[in-house]
Amino acid sequence: MQPLPVCTACIIRRSPHQAVPAWIHPAPDLPRALICTRHQQAASDPRQRTPLDIRSAPELTHSRLTTRRPPTAASLSWSTTITTRWYDHHQHLHTRWHTRLHRLRAANPHLTPGPASLTLTCRNLITYPETLTLATTLDRLPPHPLTRTQQTAFLHHLAGRLQLPRLAPADHDLLWQRLTTR
Repeated sequence: MQPLPVCTACIIRRSPHQAVPAWIHPAPDLPRALICTRHQQAASDPRQRTPLDIRSAPELTHSRLTTRRPPTAASLSWSTTITTRWYDHHQHLHTRWHTRLHRLRAANPHLTPGPASLTLTCRNLITYPETLTLATTLDRLPPHPLTRTQQTAFLHHLAGRLQLPRLAPADHDLLWQRLTTR
């Protein structure tokens, strides 16, 4: 994994003679969204030289604080892949994610258009709360295949956790594939 900038406010407190961002290498099993809940800053891409101000999107820090147990690496991998596909194909949560992107863009006017689109470089950060929710929900799946009734109950439960009126993935949706294959 490439290094990412950490919170500039945390760095300033640790090294008063240097006010430049430090770089860290995140663990490979964590989502690529580094969030400082204390200073409301985040980074999601190595091309970001300045961390993002995320005060306009409090759900980003709230999701990190309310996760009781970290999700397993397998569930996190599945959920990251699923939410990335949903994001790229404007499925299920696209309105919420578009609104979050718009708020982040408005709160960070210092971000200039560059070779990388903010829509893509911030994708992991924008989908972060839902990725964690999906991962922790996938961790509760039994090791055996679900019956049709269990699949329906799981989707109903997940829709509630994601604050959606309903969730009905198509046959080609990765969530559906995860539920039907073991």
